[in-house]
Amino acid sequence: MILSQIIVFLALLLLALIYHRLALKFNIVDKPNHRSSHIHTTVRGGGILFPFAIIFWWMAFDFPHTWMVLGIVWVSAISLLDDIYTLSSKIRFGIQFLALSMAFYDLDVFTQINWLALPVLYFIALAVINGINFMDGINGVTGLYGLVFLGSMLAVNAYLGIFDEFLIRYEILAICVFLIFNLRKKALMFAGDIGSISLAYLMVYLLVQWYLESGSWTVILFLLIYGLDTAITIFDRIRKGEKISEPHRNHLYQILANQGKKPHVNIALAYALLQLVVNFAFFIYPKSTPSPLVGALMILGTGLLYLAIKSFLLKKYSNNLG
Repeated sequence: MILSQIIVFLALLLLALIYHRLALKFNIVDKPNHRSSHIHTTVRGGGILFPFAIIFWWMAFDFPHTWMVLGIVWVSAISLLDDIYTLSSKIRFGIQFLALSMAFYDLDVFTQINWLALPVLYFIALAVINGINFMDGINGVTGLYGLVFLGSMLAVNAYLGIFDEFLIRYEILAICVFLIFNLRKKALMFAGDIGSISLAYLMVYLLVQWYLESGSWTVILFLLIYGLDTAITIFDRIRKGEKISEPHRNHLYQILANQGKKPHVNIALAYALLQLVVNFAFFIYPKSTPSPLVGALMILGTGLLYLAIKSFLLKKYSNNLG
C-alpha cells in the first residue's frame, strides 16, 4: 500500500507540473488587484489535484461511492470554468446543489433525515462550501487547514471506523503536492475555486457521514476557526449594507496579511494550529463528540475572542485600512 501511495503522489506531482505549464500557456492566472492579498501574477486552479486524487482513489478501489464522485466531478468542472471565465452565481449554486444531492444520495441521507430538516442541511452545506471558498485568500491557508481537517479525520477514524481511510489518504497526498507549489512566500499556484470548493465538498461529505453516525451537530466544530471568521465577517458586511459577493479585505486573516504585513505562511499556520487544538481537545483525545452545551459555549467563547482580537487589530492598523 505504501508503494501505491508513492505512485499516486508522483502521478499527482506530474499532473501539477503539467497543469502549471498549461495554465501559463492559456493564461489561467490570478492577477492581483487592490483587494488582493498577493502582489504577483500566479497560476490559478492548482487545486485541480484535489478532485483528481478522489478519481484516482475511485478507480484504484473498484469504483466505490460513485454518486459522491460524480458530484465532485460536477462541482469541480463548474468551478474550473468559473476560474477561467467567471460564471453566474446562479449556475454555480445550481451545480453545487446538484452535487450535494448526489453526495446526500450516496450517504442515504434522504431516508435518514426528516424532510423538514433537509433545507437546513442544504443551507449549512452550501454555506460551508462557499465559506471555505471565501477563506482561500492567502498562501498555504487552504492546504494547511485541509491537512489538519483530514489528518484529524484519520485520528477520529481510529475510534470511529466509519470513514474510508484511503479516500482521506489520497486527498492528503494531493494537498501535500499542492503545498509544494503554494506554501511559500511567492506561490507558484493558487488552489482556485476548483481547489477550495472541491475540498469543501469532501469536507461536507465526511461531516455529514459523521453526523449520521453520531447524531451530534457539534461535528461542525471541526471547521470552527474558518466558520467563525466567515460567519462574523459576512454578518458584519450585511450590517454595513455591503454586497457579500463582492471582493473585500475584511476577514481577520486579510487584516493580518494586508494591514499587519504578517507573512502569509505564518497566518496560515496559525489558523491550522488553532483548529488542530480544537480537534485534539474536543474530539481526538476524549474519543467522542462534545455535547451540544459544550459546543455552544465553544462557539460563543471563541466568537467573543475573535471579535476582541479583530477589534484590537482594526484599531491598531486603522491608519492602513482602505
